[in-house]
Amino acid sequence: MRSGSRLTGWMVATLLSLAGAGQAVEPQPWQTNAAIISPEKLWDENVRVAGQGYEVPGIDLTKGRFARHRIGDSAEFALREYVDTAWARVSSSLDSVVPNATVHWIRYRVAAGSAIKGWPLLVNVQALGGITLYHNGREVLHAAAMEGGHATVDSVPRWSVPVALLCDGKDEVLALRLETAPGIPLQEAGLRVSIHAADSGYHLNSIVMNYGLFIGINVIILLMALVVGWSEQKRKGWLLLAALSFCSVADTICVLGGSMGVLGWPTATARVLEIMRLITVPWGMYLLIMVLAELRGELSKKRTWFYGAGITVITVGGIMVLAMDGTADPGKWVSFSYTESSAWQMAFYFLLGIVALIGVIVVAWFAIEEVRLGIKLWRTKGYERWVGVGAVAASLLTFTLGLLGGFASLGLSSWISVLADYCSFVAVPISVAIYLSIRSAHHTRLVTRQRDELDQEVQERTAELRAEKERSDELLHNILPHEVAEELKQTGTAAAKHFDQATVLFSDFRGFTQLSEKLSPEQLVREIDTCFKHFDSLTDKWRMEKIKTIGDSYMAAGGLPDPTKGSPADVIYAALEMQDFMEALAARRHAQGLPVFRMRVGIHTGPVVAGIVGVKKFQYDIWGDTVNTASRMESSGEEGRVNISGGLYALVKDHPGFVFTPRGRVQAKGKGEMEMYFVSRAGSSMPPPSAGG
Repeated sequence: MRSGSRLTGWMVATLLSLAGAGQAVEPQPWQTNAAIISPEKLWDENVRVAGQGYEVPGIDLTKGRFARHRIGDSAEFALREYVDTAWARVSSSLDSVVPNATVHWIRYRVAAGSAIKGWPLLVNVQALGGITLYHNGREVLHAAAMEGGHATVDSVPRWSVPVALLCDGKDEVLALRLETAPGIPLQEAGLRVSIHAADSGYHLNSIVMNYGLFIGINVIILLMALVVGWSEQKRKGWLLLAALSFCSVADTICVLGGSMGVLGWPTATARVLEIMRLITVPWGMYLLIMVLAELRGELSKKRTWFYGAGITVITVGGIMVLAMDGTADPGKWVSFSYTESSAWQMAFYFLLGIVALIGVIVVAWFAIEEVRLGIKLWRTKGYERWVGVGAVAASLLTFTLGLLGGFASLGLSSWISVLADYCSFVAVPISVAIYLSIRSAHHTRLVTRQRDELDQEVQERTAELRAEKERSDELLHNILPHEVAEELKQTGTAAAKHFDQATVLFSDFRGFTQLSEKLSPEQLVREIDTCFKHFDSLTDKWRMEKIKTIGDSYMAAGGLPDPTKGSPADVIYAALEMQDFMEALAARRHAQGLPVFRMRVGIHTGPVVAGIVGVKKFQYDIWGDTVNTASRMESSGEEGRVNISGGLYALVKDHPGFVFTPRGRVQAKGKGEMEMYFVSRAGSSMPPPSAGG
């Protein structure tokens, strides 16, 4: 995730780390008599300020070539016109000690042009001791000594005072009187003087806020990648993305705590973090390349091995630089000191140089791969291309903005620098967030569409099941009475029931056998079907229950399974209508020259038992002597007549709609002689079915 200007910074940091093996840098020859204060230097140079960090915009006057030092005390030392050319340079007198001396004077000459005139400036002074600061002979700050600890930590007391330079074309003087304990050299006083633009603190806070935002965004992406990776364990790209975000967070912390030093950690720790960037920056590039290659489907074992070998070399080189850095903790990281034989030192530095050279080549290779894979992924049609856009922005755009910032004006350069930082640190996380958002929206649409399709399918299946259930219920009700069918569905069984009075009807065709010899089977079945369909409609009309058909015989009953339906009179009316239908059918067939057949009907009333038996091919049936007697009434009857028993006659003899013809005692097979009556309709009208039994 670090490329472009970050890549350049990484190379510079590498060279500085190699050069910083405890060797002092020789000062350059003086070019002027005063430190130049300009807007560019105030913002481009960085100063370490206690409590604020190492990269506060400003000019460090202590390390400049324009500071003079003298041990002693005189009020004239504060004057602007005082000649201090005989004083020692600060860089050469830090260790100067005069027995029992307690006062140090340091004079800083500065020069500012008209561009600075009217600018509000701040002078930061930090030291272990009492201080008095003069500007051109006028006292601007006086502070007593404070307890601040050791001079090498970030807890040295600091004071800030506003200063307005005259900008009159002459050198101006900031004279500092420092009072310490007797015999304390200037180096141990922790003295540091710097000059800043008044809003440099706001600028620093803005930078820190931006870096905090960088950390927050990457932490969010880290958590999102872990969650998605947990749900999609087959794709290792999410774990690589989580590692990339973690590396970015670590790199940002290294910037804040290392090169910027705003986290307040000890100098040794800050130095370690600063060197750690030699590892975190290439690791970020390596992980981004792995993510891009995985999304492109190009993460082969061979590529993984090459990338892994390259990052391993860089990691080893970073560890070696960290081990050789004496400013962190000499002797802690390596087993030998810098005072041992030069052969060991030469071998170590030679090996480190080779590793560093390979590391630079590997980082350049990573940068090219990052751009190449990013552009290729950008050109794909899937929503993964957003990650490619972020990768290109984090590399080419960051590098381009870094170059533009170097040539732009001061104000524009600051904005370009901030924009470059955003491209470098959050371009990839934001592109990943866009990728995840689009991917989530796409998946949501798919899930919604699948859910709608599933709901539609469920509704269709439910409607089909409902229709099938209705057809099954209808079929079951056609086979069994409604009450019996409901009992069977609820309990799985239907108990047989006794009925005290049921009116049983039997019918049978005469001449059916002779007719079957003259008709084909299809014609015969069609004739029977025509008759029985009409009989079924009559049983429904007179609220009777069809029991069964056996060949050409039709059996029905009234008074069951609901005793309030199908009274004896209703059954007689149904039988009379059956005979009327058969007579009309016979007349039509006779007119057409077709063979005819007639029907006998017999009815009897009495107690029966009704129900279903067995577990297969359920059939509702009735049993008892009443059934046998009704069958004898049919067999003892005559064609076209309705024959009833004496018992039934006793129940309906007073019914005004019937006319009875006594037959006397007639011999019935298996029953002996029984009273029988023919019944006919009293008039032409047909009353409605009775409401009760």
